[in-house]
Amino acid sequence: MSKKPAAQPNRPTQNVRAEEAVIGKILGSAETFWAVSDRLTADQFSVPHHRAIFTAVQECCEHGPGPSLSLLEAKLPTEFEGIGAVEAVLLFLIERAADVTNALDFVDDIILAWRERARIELGKVATVAGKTFDETREDIETLLRVVDDHDRIRHAVRVGDAARAATEKAAEAFQHKGRRAVGVLTRIEEIDLAIGPQIGGTAITLAGASGHGKSGLLAQIFRNGAAASLDPSSVFPSLLISMEMSQIQNAYRNLASITGISVRKQISGDFNQKEFMDLQTARAALDAMPMYVQDRGRLTIDEIEKEIRIAVRRYGIKQAGIDNLKLIKPSRDNWSLVQTIEEATARTKALAKELDIVIWQLAQLTRDGQKTGNWRFRAADIYGGGLVVENSDLVLGCAVPIVWLRENKPEPPSEANPRGREAFDKWLKDMEVLKHKAEFAAFKVRDGRGETWKEMDFDGPRMLFGNADREPIPF
Repeated sequence: MSKKPAAQPNRPTQNVRAEEAVIGKILGSAETFWAVSDRLTADQFSVPHHRAIFTAVQECCEHGPGPSLSLLEAKLPTEFEGIGAVEAVLLFLIERAADVTNALDFVDDIILAWRERARIELGKVATVAGKTFDETREDIETLLRVVDDHDRIRHAVRVGDAARAATEKAAEAFQHKGRRAVGVLTRIEEIDLAIGPQIGGTAITLAGASGHGKSGLLAQIFRNGAAASLDPSSVFPSLLISMEMSQIQNAYRNLASITGISVRKQISGDFNQKEFMDLQTARAALDAMPMYVQDRGRLTIDEIEKEIRIAVRRYGIKQAGIDNLKLIKPSRDNWSLVQTIEEATARTKALAKELDIVIWQLAQLTRDGQKTGNWRFRAADIYGGGLVVENSDLVLGCAVPIVWLRENKPEPPSEANPRGREAFDKWLKDMEVLKHKAEFAAFKVRDGRGETWKEMDFDGPRMLFGNADREPIPF
């Protein structure tokens, strides 16, 4: 016989005494208001005239000398309906708070009651009749976003307070050095040595010419981050907003990287029994990784933000990727592609900070940037202009020399081209020397030291960058 679950105590939806204590203490004290307003807003009070008084005090502090009683009475109605004259109400609240030592002691009680009201409202929103599933989900997301906004500090904080939080994180990182992840790593040695671990709130632009492995590199970074580990802190779930490839195409590429069985062979079924078993093993490995892909086609930045927010809530992602910036739909009909990209990069930087995640965005090159005479390019060659670089915390470039060499094969020497021997021989030598190499550049990093182009190993058939067999760097 199963036990009947114990009844849960009813949580209060309002705490009038706590509200009176806070309102009474901020009347006449700007310092107390500023301390309280870091955590409370007017709409978190349940009593209407408490909300009105809090708003009036806020106006006096933000636009005037402070909350004097005469100034408050000028901003409020002469009487609160059903309560009494404003002057009498203000004096009553001051008297009620006479024995209160610190208004902050009552803030949590007000917040808990407000959250309970929000929980009840969430249930009502979820059961509204006559709405589609998508409309209901949108309403729920909007309400949850309001709750999230209240949970974040809305005002400036002292640098000393921020430094205290930073040193606590640094101390924790030092304590667990070599044994616990202290940030998001690509687990590609050359790149990690250049940029280090990345913390939440970072927006990274990864640029390169079409066909030079940007998508493959990002997929590898996401696989490395989501791989199974005995240390849960080193597993970073991810979401890819894939506006270019379908989820099946993404899966083919991931399987090819793990097994070495090309996408063409997978599509045609041109593999043997052992290779088939390898594909099954790779599928099981991918199935265990918390990696997600959204392939709805071209999206606006509003739609992209929505998908990332949902993934943070539903899957707990720590990384998101956008493939790629040129495919984002403009928010306005008359916007150019450059304007669309500029807005998107500004929004993703803000979103990364808000959600405390790392956001990767893939960027193409301008036409002029692809005519530099070799595979290397500059940050100025990234499509979208200087604001893309400005809106990014890090800017990386990647290139596969052999791809560029194949596209720029010189004319072989002949009777008609007797002077082509030197250029053609150099091309043949480069093809041999660079066939297993890729290059990357860190154009912008947090410490301001831009990196020059550097080589790393590259496995073309598997689209793998760096030496996948090396041990990870113990940051």
